Amino acid sequence: MKTFGIFLGMMFGLALLSGGYFLFKYIVSVYDMLEPQVKTVAAIASVVAILCSVIISVRSKAVCASDGAVSKRADVYERLALFCTNRLKAGAEALADDRELATLEQLFALHGNTKVISVYLELRRTMREGEKEVGLLNKLILAMRADLGRRELNLKEKDILGLLLGHS
Repeated sequence: MKTFGIFLGMMFGLALLSGGYFLFKYIVSVYDMLEPQVKTVAAIASVVAILCSVIISVRSKAVCASDGAVSKRADVYERLALFCTNRLKAGAEALADDRELATLEQLFALHGNTKVISVYLELRRTMREGEKEVGLLNKLILAMRADLGRRELNLKEKDILGLLLGHS
């Protein structure tokens, strides 16, 4: 199987090379009225400009797609963190709105990072047992922040929890 993959890769590379050669020959033929040296330089510059524009367009499309995904993930994380915070503040029996939680968990399963999901599942298990585990809430918030690109190391657990739980 490995030799077939190598063979297929070589054939694809050769096809790409021959396509590049014929593209270069076509661009050279467009500049036929120029002197040979100028024609070659103009053709090379044209090919470089085309390749650069393709690379830039692919990269900008990837950046736009990832920005939308990060924005959606941040929104889901925010809603889930607020829900967990409110549930911890009021107690498990006071906030028994399972429909809202089910919707949030579905969105979270679609857009969340695996590390964040595992921390949330651990927090959810302790919340269902009736325990108030604020350390896990802090761990969840830090995992969410890390997934969204925030990696500050000097955040203190009591500061984050104080802000989330409304303590000063």
